[in-house]
Amino acid sequence: MNPNLPPLLKDKKIALGVCGSIAIYKSIEILRNLQKLGAKVRIVMSDKSQDFIHPLLFETLSNYEVLCSQTQKWSQSPNNHIEIASWADLFLIAPCTANSINKIAYGIADNILLESFLAFDKTKLIAPAANTKMLENHATLESLEILKQRGISIINPQSKELACKQIGNGALAEPLEITYQVIRAFYQKDFWQDRQIGISSGGSREKIDSVRYLSNYSSGKMGASLALASYFLGANVTYIGSLLPYTLPLAIQTIHTETSQDFLQSIQKWQNSSISNKRPFLFMSAAISDYIPKNPLNYKLKKEQIGKEWNLSLEKNIDILQSLSPKQYTIGFKLESQNGIQNATKALQEKHLDAICLNEITQDFTPLNSQKNHIVWIDKTGKKDLGECDKFSLALKILQEAENL
Repeated sequence: MNPNLPPLLKDKKIALGVCGSIAIYKSIEILRNLQKLGAKVRIVMSDKSQDFIHPLLFETLSNYEVLCSQTQKWSQSPNNHIEIASWADLFLIAPCTANSINKIAYGIADNILLESFLAFDKTKLIAPAANTKMLENHATLESLEILKQRGISIINPQSKELACKQIGNGALAEPLEITYQVIRAFYQKDFWQDRQIGISSGGSREKIDSVRYLSNYSSGKMGASLALASYFLGANVTYIGSLLPYTLPLAIQTIHTETSQDFLQSIQKWQNSSISNKRPFLFMSAAISDYIPKNPLNYKLKKEQIGKEWNLSLEKNIDILQSLSPKQYTIGFKLESQNGIQNATKALQEKHLDAICLNEITQDFTPLNSQKNHIVWIDKTGKKDLGECDKFSLALKILQEAENL
């Protein structure tokens, strides 16, 4: 499932270059993704790309005249490789063939697309799409390294069935993954870049028997939104959760957990592996059960064995936050239906947290399994109401507050 993101690319100007590849049909979805996020997108087509798609299709969808060898002009309404290089904030080539990769590396500009890319001096991304043998040829690998050294971001292809019907590396990355990397290119901040971020998310599932478990209504959407926002800001993100409500970027390490013990062990493992010059952050948005079944069974308990009533014996669960070493900034989450500020402030002090995010259930609103949330940020200096809005926008606000810890 794709997240419902706000217009993160509002008024951003993006040049989308397309090469002659069978993967060009995915460029249409990339274009639409960027437009939905508010971007203005203009298309630059190589001559070979027109063997696959007519420029009229891109012109209709983009609402801009396509730049290709037939449309380049220098009149009062210019549409040429110099003009578009000045216009765009970011230049993305998707798909980018092995031929174009090698030409870009050595400064060859023998078509309108390569001329435009050469003239562009801001943020550049390319998404390769080629047969495995062409992509992994020494010449192409060397060219990709040259491009990386020049600061051009490479959106790695994926391994799947190619046009030749063989399985191999070289298929264009998924449009959503490409879209994610474009957003990250615009939003990276020095504070978060290469910082380790751990996020626990979703509800724990505590075993009753082999088919039943004790859990809660947590959807994992707040945690997934935090993971996505942290990634966009440039962090190295580890998502530890029982639920994955959205498709996350491939760069986010995802660890599936079920029980509270799973959560504890996975978080401790993340703590021990988070080695960085920047102090890590841990966002504990998971809803861990306060009580767990005392005697879980390894078989299915039949209703004939239970009888008319079922009295389930529970015992108090471990407190994960109090079980962790304070190696990182730790931000807790607390859901309350009454005395929220008082209870959250008490938890902040007793669990030695750096901050806590309070969400409250009222008769009119619940954040559980909702696209929206209402957060009050509380730290040692006081509290700040972040308001009610979609969970992704709240995630950005939470991260903004976290920068001040």
